[in-house]
Amino acid sequence: MKCICISLLFLGILHQVWAESENSPKFNVLFIAIDDLRTTLGCYGDPIVQSPNIDRLAATGRLFSGAYAQQAVCGPSRASLLTGRLPDTTRVWHNRNFFRDTLPEIVTLPQFFMESGYTTVNLGKVFSGDPREEDPKSWSVPAILREADWHNYFFPENRKYKGKGPSYEIADVPDDDYPDGKLANLALEALSELHGTGKPFFLAVGFFKPHLPFCAPKKYWDLYDRSAFSLEDEISQVAGAPEEAYHTHRELGGYVDMPQDERLSSEQTAILRHGYYACISYIDTQVGKLLDTLEQLGLEDDTIIVLWGDHGFAIGEANRWCKGTNFELDTRVPLIVRLPEMKHAGVATNSLVELVDIYPTLAELNGLKPTGPLDGRSFRPILDDPSAAGRKFVRSQFARPFKKTDPEIMGYSIRTSNHRYGRWIDFESRQTIAEELYDYGDPGSVTIRQAYRIENTNMVSNPALSSVLKDMRQLLDQQLK
Repeated sequence: MKCICISLLFLGILHQVWAESENSPKFNVLFIAIDDLRTTLGCYGDPIVQSPNIDRLAATGRLFSGAYAQQAVCGPSRASLLTGRLPDTTRVWHNRNFFRDTLPEIVTLPQFFMESGYTTVNLGKVFSGDPREEDPKSWSVPAILREADWHNYFFPENRKYKGKGPSYEIADVPDDDYPDGKLANLALEALSELHGTGKPFFLAVGFFKPHLPFCAPKKYWDLYDRSAFSLEDEISQVAGAPEEAYHTHRELGGYVDMPQDERLSSEQTAILRHGYYACISYIDTQVGKLLDTLEQLGLEDDTIIVLWGDHGFAIGEANRWCKGTNFELDTRVPLIVRLPEMKHAGVATNSLVELVDIYPTLAELNGLKPTGPLDGRSFRPILDDPSAAGRKFVRSQFARPFKKTDPEIMGYSIRTSNHRYGRWIDFESRQTIAEELYDYGDPGSVTIRQAYRIENTNMVSNPALSSVLKDMRQLLDQQLK
């Protein structure tokens, strides 16, 4: 039934014939969004995770080890990426803010491609994940966020809760008994049908996991030994960090089997860390299906692949869960781009980029010129040469409190290759409330744990970093102007 429905949707656009010319777009775009995915991937150096399919994409593309989100929560991050504008421009600081309320005529990334002759299709979570924030102007056909029979939980007893249910579920079922398996099947059908239209396409596939609840088929849980996920001797709080640096909305604490203050036992911590990794391996398999189908259809030489996470995630490190801060675990994201006939394929880059840079990059790669202003800049040079310079620094921010009303306090953070400087300000008066400074080369400031950097001490009062602090303050001053 789903295949028939999709076919009917596409029949309405098949009459639009794509005229070949010297100015025709060069490549299709397969745009893969993965919700709440931090750099927990083998290609990023995680020693435990099993992610062979995303790893093989990285081996034939460009992995960005210094990619960062504009805001570490899904709605604002995705709005920024898909509009090419910063959160303060879109005024999207919360999942229930909508960018068209502020910028009604803005042209989104998929809308721009549609207006340039592409068929644009949205399957799964690409914008905020709530039907109220979907954007019909962006797509050639109506978006499919999820079907009526796509449930977070397989077991009926876990579906009885009006709000959040259990924080995880283990069911011995096939992939498509959970939403992401169903979504992958839908995406494979869409790829085949788009291939048959003869038009260039922009296919956005937004996977839901590893977002909570951590529900995945049992076979993915079985890939791991739970003893590998224990955390010992975690600091309780970053020394010297201001209160504003921490989120107050308890995402994990809202699940029925979790303490509201998110102070978990060692057993609960190990289970949830295990579940996060199981969900990543589950999604990795779905990504592999897309890659295989692209190859089987002979589309590899005609398609740009962009795989990205909307923000990072904390799973118990420093006694913190989920996202909603300007710390490294929350703001650093996976980003992999593969081009046909790519130069230096498989070579990672340390150059700094932001998610807001994806819009101008894809436009340039396809010979297209955006009509409106953008806050991002193209990283095309890095795709040609992994040693090419990126940004001098990258920007992230977060509002306090996390509500759909205007912020009371805003935290701005800039990250260079070695340091992070943060400033918390009264949003109305613009007066500084608190500052942070972290040195990623100093174990006294930041703990390096395998592939991750975890802040442990705010160094803003350290006289040895006074010149760094001065320079970082000036950089942020320039940005805030």
